[in-house]
Amino acid sequence: MKTAVTEKPRRRTQEERSDAMRKRLLAATLESLAEDGYAGSTLSSIVRRAGVSRGAQVHHYPNKQALLLDASEDLLKRTYRRLGALLLSISEEDNRLQALVDACWEQMFATPLYRAYCELVAASQRDEELAQALGAMLKRVMALFEPAANYYFETSGTKLRPADMFLQLSCLLSGLGLQATLLSAPVIRSQLDGWVRQASPILRARKGVTRPPPRPASWDRVLESKG
Repeated sequence: MKTAVTEKPRRRTQEERSDAMRKRLLAATLESLAEDGYAGSTLSSIVRRAGVSRGAQVHHYPNKQALLLDASEDLLKRTYRRLGALLLSISEEDNRLQALVDACWEQMFATPLYRAYCELVAASQRDEELAQALGAMLKRVMALFEPAANYYFETSGTKLRPADMFLQLSCLLSGLGLQATLLSAPVIRSQLDGWVRQASPILRARKGVTRPPPRPASWDRVLESKG
């Protein structure tokens, strides 16, 4: 009787191990920001949460600033990817505007990851380097989002473009997300539904759009995953 041969698991390369270490540090950073706030997210607490050695942290990120900047970029990339998936997932629904608003709130702005982003934005008011980095990344992501908004939606009876309407929505969602712990669920729901009622007469989804927009040349440069 032949004995089954068990293949040995492939050993990860140094690059793969290094990449996994970075992912653990970034995930721990965002979790720490969401749960402990900016002030409570020290390098030592993040290292403990990630379960890595201090030497590994120093190898990848020499200081807290470098770690936070990379974590913020990772967060914005995740958000953009999630938004793209949301747009495609509701592309065939008749009420896709309502579905999009609900999905954006539930899956993005009402999440611990958004709380982490709020902590970074608040900290950037007193940290010029962080503010410049966040501002530059936000501009790059918005430059990619605008063509996508205009690709999936169209407006009528107004000079506003779909991208302009969704910028207004983003500001509303950001404010609600920032104050989510202070507002009741019915108040938040009334604001979301109110925006949809106001926007529906002039903003609608384009018919027959079932594929993502053409990938802009800058896509891979902006969203190239480091972790």
